[in-house]
Amino acid sequence: MRIQPRHLVWANFALLALVAYGAASTVSTAIAARLMPPPELHLSAPPPPIEREGKRPASYYAAISTRDVFNSAKPEPEKPKEPPKPTELKLKLWGVVLHPQPWSSFCVIEDLNTRKQELFRVDDVVAGTARVKAVEWDRVILDRDGREEILDLAQPGGGTGGGAAAVAAVRPGAGAGAAAAAESAAATKDPHVQQLGEYSYAVDKSEVDSALDNMNQLFTQIRAVPHFEGGSATGFRLFAIRQGSIFDKIGLKNGDILRAINGNPINDPSRALAMLGELRNQRDLAVEIMRNKENQTLNYQIR
Repeated sequence: MRIQPRHLVWANFALLALVAYGAASTVSTAIAARLMPPPELHLSAPPPPIEREGKRPASYYAAISTRDVFNSAKPEPEKPKEPPKPTELKLKLWGVVLHPQPWSSFCVIEDLNTRKQELFRVDDVVAGTARVKAVEWDRVILDRDGREEILDLAQPGGGTGGGAAAVAAVRPGAGAGAAAAAESAAATKDPHVQQLGEYSYAVDKSEVDSALDNMNQLFTQIRAVPHFEGGSATGFRLFAIRQGSIFDKIGLKNGDILRAINGNPINDPSRALAMLGELRNQRDLAVEIMRNKENQTLNYQIR
């Protein structure tokens, strides 16, 4: 396509007009900038310097400690816990059996109002108002309405608890043979119990019946704790045997582990108590024990 000369002339005129407009605009802006007066600046005076306060006494900051912003409600100091007092309930503690696991220990308590004896474990309710909280060596801790109370072990005849070992007095240096003879003599003083041999005894039935009829006193003459082997109960270890008691007379010693009676294992407290009642109808008893790590059998003839 060929451009006509007249069109080229008009294009040149348009280009010159644009250049002239740009030049005029630039010149007018430069002249206006020179003729316009500079703006006035008003600067504020700087503030006065902050004066540093001097050291204040410690009492000035006491309000911070008093308000205790991190603990809005200051707890009251704990009151010292009062020692438990003897219980006022009409109860009598006749015996305890301690267990390596405290919650498995149990005790025999008599309600003096009903004259009824029962076996109680930890957390059992006694007399309808108290709970067995702990069973200890010579007492039971009761929880009664949130208060701890003590029920002490009954003492026969007002004597001290715990019992003495069933060993007669032997002069120093007398030797094991003299000690054994002294123990044998102490065991045969009672005409109702006769020692027939080293491990055999004859016991009058009246003596057995008398002991079983007075279970209250029987429980104060000996202590027993479960004996474990390999994690399982295998019997009861005897200790605190009262001198002159039926247990002393029939040759039992502190440290003996009672394993079985007439072949029946003794590894449960309830079973042991049940077997005591069955002794009335027995005429011959074979009591299996472990003494000084040796198994022995004590034989009894009930006449």
